[in-house]
Amino acid sequence: MTLRVMVAYRHKVISEGLGALLRNQPDLELVGHVDDGDSTRESCHALRPDVVVLGVQAQNQDDLQLARELSAHAIHTVAFTDQASRSAVLRVLDTGARAFVCISSSSQELLAGVRAAATGQVYLCQSAARAMVESVRREQPHQPGQGRCPLGFREEQVLRHIASGLSSKEIARHMEISPSTVEVHRRNIMRKVGLHKVAELTRYAIRNQLVSA
Repeated sequence: MTLRVMVAYRHKVISEGLGALLRNQPDLELVGHVDDGDSTRESCHALRPDVVVLGVQAQNQDDLQLARELSAHAIHTVAFTDQASRSAVLRVLDTGARAFVCISSSSQELLAGVRAAATGQVYLCQSAARAMVESVRREQPHQPGQGRCPLGFREEQVLRHIASGLSSKEIARHMEISPSTVEVHRRNIMRKVGLHKVAELTRYAIRNQLVSA
């Protein structure tokens, strides 16, 4: 199946370069270029892309709000940014964006982010993943003999899937259990670890080596 991709980036030279890259992929169809928030909203409504490669500045509230709106309308977003700090990654993931790719990333990383986002998976480029891992290591240096997280086996499985970006229904299908059982596990996980946002749970999973960054 061909994935419909739109590029929403304010700098035309970079936008055109992204478009050229996407056009050369047999499984991707470039459906449009836009360069501001209003055009992005209008084009998403008209073109219904599967994935939007969206230029995002993590400190720009208008950019973050636009990413939230796209996610609310079930449009998978690849945040394309020049920042790769821990705070930038968390702000962007909290909008519901599925992939975080830096301008300095390779073309293969961008394509991997687009394809991962299209299937609902969470993807971090190498720079972003490295920033996240380094931040959690600084916060909680490893101590020999230190116990792992206080979750049961099934709860760990659910947390792995949450950190991979799956919904409760998708997790239920993977684990062959009911969605209501997944929700029970989800509530128990949040209660035990004291975290409630997907970005926070993802960091927790990385810190406890339940998923790879």
